[in-house]
Amino acid sequence: MKAKPRKRRTFRAPSETQLAALHASTTERRQATIERLRTAIESLQKNKQDISVQTIYEECGLRYAAIHRNAEALALFRANSTHLVTRKKRTRRVHPVSEEGAPSSRDPLLNYKKPQLVARLRAAQQQLLETQKQQAALVEASIKREGRIAELEAKLARLEPYHAFVEHIRSQMQREEQGRFGNLPPQT
Repeated sequence: MKAKPRKRRTFRAPSETQLAALHASTTERRQATIERLRTAIESLQKNKQDISVQTIYEECGLRYAAIHRNAEALALFRANSTHLVTRKKRTRRVHPVSEEGAPSSRDPLLNYKKPQLVARLRAAQQQLLETQKQQAALVEASIKREGRIAELEAKLARLEPYHAFVEHIRSQMQREEQGRFGNLPPQT
């Protein structure tokens, strides 16, 4: 026997009344889910039981998939879930307060692992050692330069009397030259 080919159905767009009825039905089911969840949470809180997916299902028969599809119901569940609330409290950090009263920012070095910090510390120590060696070389060169300047100043101080004598002789020779050659006519 051969199967008969099926007739293709033509697509008909839904009418406005059908769309309005569908929207009303969806809204009604969404609100019913929220109400069932709210009553289950209140009952569990009254009995001092943990609020979890399993206890909600046991209380009202509502599965997590139905809660997850409904954004408002999911927000209600997350706000009241025992596990999620305790985890949120655990991960909430207290920022230290500075002197001005504003919370101080977290030190970025706290984000590093210990091996990374050790590597950075060793690199900084090596750089500090190299800088100290360079400074020592500069200080030694400066001391040598100042010593040489002191030696030259001492020599200059010893030669000062001779310098005055040489200056005296030079000025005397200039006067004599001007006296001998001072009577010559200007050259043209």
